[in-house]
Amino acid sequence: MRKNIRFLLFFLIIGLFLSWPIHTLLNKLDRPAEEQQLAALDHIAQELLTHTKRGELEAAQEKIRQLAERFPQQRLPVSLRIDSLNAVTQSILAAKNSFAKSSTSDQLLWHATRVRIAIDALTHDHQPMWRSYYVSYATQMQNLMESAVERNYDQFRQQFDENTRLYLAIKPAMSIHLREEQIRQIDAAYDLISKELRRDRIEWQMVRNALRDLNVTMQAAFIGKDQSTIAQLMRPASPFPMFVAIVAAVVLTLAYVAWKKYRGQMNPT
Repeated sequence: MRKNIRFLLFFLIIGLFLSWPIHTLLNKLDRPAEEQQLAALDHIAQELLTHTKRGELEAAQEKIRQLAERFPQQRLPVSLRIDSLNAVTQSILAAKNSFAKSSTSDQLLWHATRVRIAIDALTHDHQPMWRSYYVSYATQMQNLMESAVERNYDQFRQQFDENTRLYLAIKPAMSIHLREEQIRQIDAAYDLISKELRRDRIEWQMVRNALRDLNVTMQAAFIGKDQSTIAQLMRPASPFPMFVAIVAAVVLTLAYVAWKKYRGQMNPT
């Protein structure tokens, strides 16, 4: 009996280690050519961001050149609105121009990040990278509201510029998953606040109202549809079902072997 338990544990561990690589291999084999090419672009975008963070500008420039050449020829597995497609294309071209002009490191990193997030949004429908910026964005919105309540123009102006910069970095990616109406609402709120800040006398109540509306819209954009943990585990992209199948097969096999051994002991011939 102990020997059977050791065999069971051994095969369970082997199944655990094999479930992920087998799942990854099957996914690659089942992927259409368009998805495989898009995954390659996603990898290049990640390398672009990594090289930029390390200050390896020549390598980063080569990666953005590859993206600029390949993306227009890429057949997307999903249909995109023309404005979303243009947003991704313009982010790539803007990054290419920024690297060609030898911009500051902060500017290059911002462009590389925007491209990385945009390409990621094309390959990840459920958990795109841009949604991970929710905490940073929410914190900025809270600080903006406090500055608006205190009517501190200089502080509010600086925080609003930072917040706008964050929004513009994730906007191309957001446009892929959000409705056109949502993007228009967000842009309208930013335009309203920007115009108000250029006035000689700022209507702070209007600014606060616009911030509240913007915060509600952005919360809905970031959070999206709630999904349970079980749904996440059982979705096709998860190796969990494969692991369960391997474990079940091992358990059934060992149970059959144990039953045959038991029958042999009870009925010796």
